[in-house]
Amino acid sequence: MTAPLMILAFFAVALGFVGTPAWPWFQSFLGEHRGEAGFTSDVIALMVLSSVVVFAGLGLGWWLYGRKPIEKADAPDMLERLPADIYQIFKNKYWVDELYEKTVIAFNAWWAKVCAILDEWVWGGAVMLVSYAVLGLSVVNRFFDELVINLGFDQGCDGVTRGGKVMARLQDGRVQNYLRVIGVALTVLVLILIWGGKGR
Repeated sequence: MTAPLMILAFFAVALGFVGTPAWPWFQSFLGEHRGEAGFTSDVIALMVLSSVVVFAGLGLGWWLYGRKPIEKADAPDMLERLPADIYQIFKNKYWVDELYEKTVIAFNAWWAKVCAILDEWVWGGAVMLVSYAVLGLSVVNRFFDELVINLGFDQGCDGVTRGGKVMARLQDGRVQNYLRVIGVALTVLVLILIWGGKGR
């Protein structure tokens, strides 16, 4: 594992020189070259600070693991010997995962339950209510159509049609038929008057 890390570190350092102010063409290529170029005081301070951090890390690593290499695989880590259970803090990664689980994941699970309840009872209930309302209106509409429109209006129209046919036969425009009706009516009237006169 040491050799791949050394190769990775070599190329990281070598490619890091490309972004230094000694070759500002790279910043110009990225479109980030503004203002004064070269080794300004801000650039030098940043380079010195980052170098101090790197060498401090290297020195701390050598002091912990390089001075006295671990002889056995099951030997305790050097950090386990630090006081105040600092190793437990490092081992548990500052309990960031536990904090994330108790906050973000717990909130996400709670919100998922809220969304499930809203979907099942609120939105699903609203859709069910609308569907039942539409079914109820369709039943009422069918009842009104069959019992009111069909039995009332349609039957009434059929009666008017039949009455119209009867009246059309009575009033067909033939004078002979009218005279027959007048004759029959006059005969009935005369008979009523005769029978009525006998009664007195």
